[in-house]
Amino acid sequence: MSDAKEKWLRQENAVRATQMAFDLSSEVQKSIKKQAIDQELTPSDMIRKILGLDVKSKKTRQRLSFNLNDEEIAQLATRFNVPNGDKRAVKQQVAELLIARTKNAGNT
Repeated sequence: MSDAKEKWLRQENAVRATQMAFDLSSEVQKSIKKQAIDQELTPSDMIRKILGLDVKSKKTRQRLSFNLNDEEIAQLATRFNVPNGDKRAVKQQVAELLIARTKNAGNT
C-alpha cells in the first residue's frame, strides 16, 4: 500500500475516533494528572495506559501557560524593570521567578 493511502486511512480512522470526557472528582483528576506528569505523558495518554491501551505518542515535555493582557504585561514589565512591551524579557523574568520559587519551595 502506498504511503499516501496509508496516511489517508490513518486520518480516516482518527476522524472516526470517539472522544470521551469524564466528570470525575477533583481528587481522581489530580491523581491522574500527577501520574501523567511523573511519567512525562499527557493526561489522555495516562488514561490510555491505565486502560491497557496503546500509547503511541512520545513522552511530552509538559508546558505551563497562562494568558496575559497588555495591561498585565506592562505591569510585569514595570515590576521586573524591563522595557514596556518587551514580551520576551517579561517571559524570561517570569520563568526565572517560577524557577526560583520552585527551588525555594524544595528547601522548606
